[in-house]
Amino acid sequence: MTARWPLVCFTLALGLAVPQLLAQISNADSELSLGIAAYEKGKNNEAIEHLERVVALMPNSVTGHFYLAESYDSDTASEECDWNCDEKERRILRAIQEYNKVLELEPTSTEAMKALAWRYHRRAKPDEADRFYRRALEVDPNDFEALYTLAVIRWQRSYQIRAQRRAELKLGRNKALINLPSCAEIRSSNLPLIEDAMSLLTRADGLVESYDVKVYLNLLYPERADIQCGDRAAYNHDLNSAMEWTRRACDARREPDRFTISCISLRCPPPAPPPAGPGQPDDCPE
Repeated sequence: MTARWPLVCFTLALGLAVPQLLAQISNADSELSLGIAAYEKGKNNEAIEHLERVVALMPNSVTGHFYLAESYDSDTASEECDWNCDEKERRILRAIQEYNKVLELEPTSTEAMKALAWRYHRRAKPDEADRFYRRALEVDPNDFEALYTLAVIRWQRSYQIRAQRRAELKLGRNKALINLPSCAEIRSSNLPLIEDAMSLLTRADGLVESYDVKVYLNLLYPERADIQCGDRAAYNHDLNSAMEWTRRACDARREPDRFTISCISLRCPPPAPPPAGPGQPDDCPE
C-alpha cells in the first residue's frame, strides 16, 4: 500500500501541472497574436513588450523569437545615428541575438539567415553577410532574394575596388583600364566577384522577370569589360552584352508594376550608380 503513494503523488502533481501548462500556452498564444498585430501596425515598442512575454513563457517559440527580432530590427534600418545611439545599438544586437536563436531552434530558417545577412551587410561585415546568404542558398538554391541581394553586394564590392583604383590613376570615365599595367592587379581581385554576381543574377533572372536584375547585369558587363586586360575582343563583347541587357531592362521597365522588385519583400539594396559602359535604362525609348 505504501509503495503506491509515490504514484498517487505524481498523478496529483501532473493533474495540477497540466492546467497550468495549458494556461501558459494560452497566454503565450494570446501575447503572440497581440505582438504580431502590433508589429504589423508599426508599433514596435508595443510589439516588443508582448513578444518578450511570449519567449519568457515559451522559450522554444520560433515564431515568437522571429517576430521579436523583426520588432527590434524595424527601427534600425539606417546605420546613421538619428536617435538614441546606445539604444539603437542595443536593439541591433538584440535583433541579431534573436535571429540566431531562431536558427538554433530551426536551423533551416532562410528568413532568419537572410535577415542576419542583411544586418551584417549594413554593419559593413561582408564576409558574415556572404556566409548567411550562402547558407540560405544551401537550403533553397532558388531563393530569389538571396540570389539577388548577394549579387548586389558582390557588385558593390567590385565597383568600389575599381572606382577607387580609377580615381587613384586619374582615369576619366571613358578611359579603359585594359591596356594599363594596373589592370592585372584589379582583375585578380575583381573578376571572381563580378563573375559570381553574374552567375547569381542569371539564376535570379530565370526565376523572376525583374527590371532590377537586368539593370545590375547591365552594370556588371562594363565592370568586367574594364578588366579584360589587353583583350580588345573580350572588351567589346562585354560592352555589347551590356547593351543587350539595357534592351531587356527597357522591355521590363514598360511594365513596372510587374517587374520592379519591392522593398516589402527585400531589405532594399541601395540603388545602383550610372553604368560605366554604354547604354542606360534611363535612356529607354518610350
